[in-house]
Amino acid sequence: MSRVFARLIITFVDSHSHTLQYKAEKARAFQKEMIYRHLAWVNALRLQLREQKDWSVIATFLSQANYQALLDNHNKANDLLKQQGSRIYDAMATGTLQGFDSFQLEGCLLQFSQQQAACERLKNIPIPRQYDYFTRLFLRSFIVMLPFFLLSVLANLSFLVVPLSLLLSFIYAILERIAVVNENPFENHITDVPISAICIQIERDLKESLGESNLPEPLKAHEGYLF
Repeated sequence: MSRVFARLIITFVDSHSHTLQYKAEKARAFQKEMIYRHLAWVNALRLQLREQKDWSVIATFLSQANYQALLDNHNKANDLLKQQGSRIYDAMATGTLQGFDSFQLEGCLLQFSQQQAACERLKNIPIPRQYDYFTRLFLRSFIVMLPFFLLSVLANLSFLVVPLSLLLSFIYAILERIAVVNENPFENHITDVPISAICIQIERDLKESLGESNLPEPLKAHEGYLF
């Protein structure tokens, strides 16, 4: 969706180059401002989800005044989306954007807001207590009763009861732990969704769409893990 937003910003603005209201310098500045602010939003959302505080990461994407003002906001990612919406209508008023451009761009902002809300729900809303409790209860009951069932099934091979019980118990216990870990995908652990790598890839693609060459190096997996 980030790539779609950048493409629309660039193509919509460029499509009005034949009109009287079009100012090339202002148009290019608007394209860069919008795309850079979107990169600030992507990284601000990453920092919020991982509860990290190094906001200097997004300073390179914003003017000094905007960056300083942003630091006072609790939900910085949401404020950046609000700024994007305001700038779209400023551009409509000055002729940088025209016609029905704002409708499609607002649709993009809507999707960004929905995606942010979904991530925040995953981060902040705990798994229902009853789900966690009964999952553990059923697993422990299964592990305790398993050897007795195997004794009746393997009456003539009783020496296999202990190793099979351990193996099957281990498999189901690991599956339960995987489910627990996957409930928290934004904790800056090796099991996380690799949102740092995703942010850098988005930055590379969007800067390239602006014709820039100062692209950051993509993150590579370290010992099999990608952050």
